[in-house]
Amino acid sequence: MRTSRILTAAAAAAALTLAGCSSDVEGTAVDSETAAADARDSGAGSQSDFDIAALDTGGYNVVPKDFEAEGQLAADFGPAVEGQRIAEFVIAPYTVDPKLVSGGGMNQGVGVGGLAKLGLLSDAVSAIAEKYEIITTFTDFQSYTDDSHELGVSVVRLADNASAVAIAGELHAAEISDAGEEDLFASGAGTPITLPGLPDTHASTYRWETGSDTVSSYTVSGPHVIYTYASTSAGDPEWAKDVTTRALQKQIPLIGSFPYTPTPQIPELVVDMDKVLARAVGYTDDETARNSELAVYGPLGWLHFDSDPAQTAELFEETGTDRVAMANTTVYRTASADDAETVRDAFLAQTAKNSRELTEDASAPQNVPGTTCLSGDIAEGRMSVCYMTFGPYVAEINGYRPIGNTDPESDTMRTMPQRVAAQYVKFVKAEEMGLGQN
Repeated sequence: MRTSRILTAAAAAAALTLAGCSSDVEGTAVDSETAAADARDSGAGSQSDFDIAALDTGGYNVVPKDFEAEGQLAADFGPAVEGQRIAEFVIAPYTVDPKLVSGGGMNQGVGVGGLAKLGLLSDAVSAIAEKYEIITTFTDFQSYTDDSHELGVSVVRLADNASAVAIAGELHAAEISDAGEEDLFASGAGTPITLPGLPDTHASTYRWETGSDTVSSYTVSGPHVIYTYASTSAGDPEWAKDVTTRALQKQIPLIGSFPYTPTPQIPELVVDMDKVLARAVGYTDDETARNSELAVYGPLGWLHFDSDPAQTAELFEETGTDRVAMANTTVYRTASADDAETVRDAFLAQTAKNSRELTEDASAPQNVPGTTCLSGDIAEGRMSVCYMTFGPYVAEINGYRPIGNTDPESDTMRTMPQRVAAQYVKFVKAEEMGLGQN
């Protein structure tokens, strides 16, 4: 049985999220540096004389939560937190091939308790997964803009090394066997191959009827299994083997350096030891979050979600950005207030350049100080993004409304004013509390 890697099309809102820098939407050209400068100077009011009591924050909690001081550990959310920690130790595909910057979507990020994030979809794989305690996964799939080449890298955390060894062997055996399954995701048996310098890696290749060539691999490192999937539809079969080899040469030592949490201690993980997640807006009881959200990432972990990771990596290095928290807004911690402004200006310029339908708003929602916004109609609906600076922190607030949408959960434009207001109040209150000063 040979399982295919099916990429679920990203939901429109996820596909259009700016992820800290930019989206891939094109339109009428504007001068990005001018737009950034104009937006930077358009914030209304000042922080010192602004009345936060007058703000409409909707149903959002505006009191920052010090999880550690309150003794609230990860508990049942521990596998997701461990998956978020793993993100810092998973290579970004663009570091292997700079053209691999398009993709992500629903198969990207943290997965808990199974292999769904890996895109391994078959009855045989499901049966194998059910036999083992799969604690968490972190996955990043990226492709060329024309979808001709794709690379996915996943790290799967098992309870122990013995379980990792066993499941890797079984998954590889399923790749190279022909179980005769008659379903959408099954095909013939793959061909085992040996990758140069990687004798301990289980690898196989397969040529589909469409002419595309794929290489799958499984490599064990402690309690982790590294899974890779490379695909090319451009008559370039050697690329899949080469990119897999180079990816593993980077990934194996990286995950080997990960200070993983012993399995019994995963429920005891601290959710937000750096007090950055406390500053993000969070969710109301009527809103839902993925396991990749309600999260704190390091600068490398965040690049998996960024639409221009190479440029953002340089920006983070320049500004000392060391933490990124995601919970209905995204909060970046930089080294100083000046560095926060540098990050904001870079994000504004990149957004204006890459999402050219978006233009400067006349004023920020509820005239919140330190806030600059860009909005506009795009092919798929309407989109808005605001950037807010407060001391060494930058917050990004996104909104998106699909055309013809009737589902409130898919319309994040409706909550933009309240989330912008709640973000500002949380910044103010966190400073008053002395919460996790840089």
